[in-house]
Amino acid sequence: MAQLRIDPWRSDFGSGAEIDFEGEVSKAVTDPQVETADWSRPIVPAPQPPEAWVFVDGVMRSETNVMAAEGDRRAWGRFGSVAAGGVRCDGTATFVAQDRPVRRVLVVGSRVEVADVTVTVGRSDLHYPVYPVADDSQQGLRIGLQRAMFAEEQQLAMSLIDRGLVFVDGRLSPDLIGPEPIVGVVKRMVTAYLDGTEAELLGRLAPGQRTPLFAFGSGQPDRFAFHLRLIPQEASWHELAGLVRCEVPMAIGRDAAIDIADRVACHLPSFAGRPGVDPRAPQNLTPVGALEARLKHRLGSRLMIERALKAHLTEAIHA
Repeated sequence: MAQLRIDPWRSDFGSGAEIDFEGEVSKAVTDPQVETADWSRPIVPAPQPPEAWVFVDGVMRSETNVMAAEGDRRAWGRFGSVAAGGVRCDGTATFVAQDRPVRRVLVVGSRVEVADVTVTVGRSDLHYPVYPVADDSQQGLRIGLQRAMFAEEQQLAMSLIDRGLVFVDGRLSPDLIGPEPIVGVVKRMVTAYLDGTEAELLGRLAPGQRTPLFAFGSGQPDRFAFHLRLIPQEASWHELAGLVRCEVPMAIGRDAAIDIADRVACHLPSFAGRPGVDPRAPQNLTPVGALEARLKHRLGSRLMIERALKAHLTEAIHA
């Protein structure tokens, strides 16, 4: 009979590992022999000196769904807000880019022409420029809002590279695949890029141990990556629990990537989220969790914004 093991994430947040066991390994071009051909044992980095790190993340919130009507044409739309921020950790943790404004957007199907919207909430005017998308399904609107958030994260990450090694939440976007040493931390394992001996090593990693580097990309490799375990396994957890995949641009070079991988493996576990405190622990890092809470507060009162949007649209209908 099969043995059951637990995923530590709270179930309403999904799972830290969602690989399709009956599906194929990703068709992305993958090279597992970048650092070594020996995947029989983990890499245990030597102790590394402390350094300043900057964690960048963003949040998004959907506020009101709408239908846009222009003659006999219709399109779905969504008012939303996105914000990005950072935390610099150098022995103490400090929020950075606190004056960065919240971005409001009206994501709407591109088949109709819609004007930007400005509403007054309390003493503030909130401006929602139109963000047209070809796919105005509910999923398409969500992706449009997500892309607006990613753009904020990317701009902020690039502006902070002189403040320390920069970490972004999730995969490196094409805009971050350049010569800058930026680290993407993927906390949810959805796609399998390794198989055979390479994949088998993941379950044997101890905290602070990593896999060798591998390269992958669509069409041709454009990034180096490695898997890392953040905290000790509990007896009830499955073997993929507590793992993250870290990515760095291939453009920084193999030697620089290995150096970063060792530094990350040595120090990232100290930032792991705490099970019982964060529902996505340990992969949702403590600085990121604190940043998310702060950014969500900066988005403002959803109820007040919804009321202001409803009042504005009602007035426009009767104008």
